[in-house]
Amino acid sequence: MSEGLPALVDTHCHLVLLEERGLLGAALEGAAAAGVDEIISVGLNLDDSDRNRQIAEEHPGVYFTCGWHPHEPRVPDPRQLDALAALLHHPKAVAVGEVGLDLFFRPGYHEVPLDIQQHSFRAMLELARDAGKPVLIHDRDAHDEVLAAVSEVPGSRGIMHCFSGDAAFARRCAGIGFIASFSGIVTFPRSEGIQDSARTVADDGFVVETDSPFLSPAPQRGKPNLPERVAITAAAVARLRGVPVEEVRAATTRTAHRVLGIGTPTAAPAHG
Repeated sequence: MSEGLPALVDTHCHLVLLEERGLLGAALEGAAAAGVDEIISVGLNLDDSDRNRQIAEEHPGVYFTCGWHPHEPRVPDPRQLDALAALLHHPKAVAVGEVGLDLFFRPGYHEVPLDIQQHSFRAMLELARDAGKPVLIHDRDAHDEVLAAVSEVPGSRGIMHCFSGDAAFARRCAGIGFIASFSGIVTFPRSEGIQDSARTVADDGFVVETDSPFLSPAPQRGKPNLPERVAITAAAVARLRGVPVEEVRAATTRTAHRVLGIGTPTAAPAHG
């Protein structure tokens, strides 16, 4: 399926969660077959980040991040912060994430108070700044609050994971050093704002992701997502932009390499 096409990077997935579902081996095999040469496996807390480290050490082409998800019920304590900082020195640690704010409160989804989330987010932004790493931001119903928090930590830069804003918000993010990451949501009905963002964002201003095992794109919606399906999202974005899929695959891979500092030896993180 991927023969002759540029390689892809899945800039955000959760290999630990796939491993827990017994899908890790199949996920990595499927990714290779689909031309997904590099996978960023994203940490949700200290233990999850460390398990991602182990998976990255065991598999070429897999990198990991160190994070503290906004659904974590407590702010990281000094010991946990020190341990996350130590993990960031690993040669395959590429970013701080998944971090951010989530204002979609619902029993069974999450009920973490905003002030707890804000304190955790600030700690993670400062961790990334001190380590010179980009940030992978979770932003659900919290656009203004996220940008306000980022503005308080100068030098913050990175990726708006699972981008959920409109074209105007994408421009606001670009203005402060953050690019958009399009997930399977771009293939969903009633995602017109996100689709408009995908049409209009700069060629070097976006990447693609799966967020697997979540958010499987149409026509696989409702099934556990896999890294290989980032190819479906890339193809959907190409259709929205009216360009060959080869262009989107090549551009998003270059941008992922630049922002995350992976891939070619000359790749370097972008600075906002």
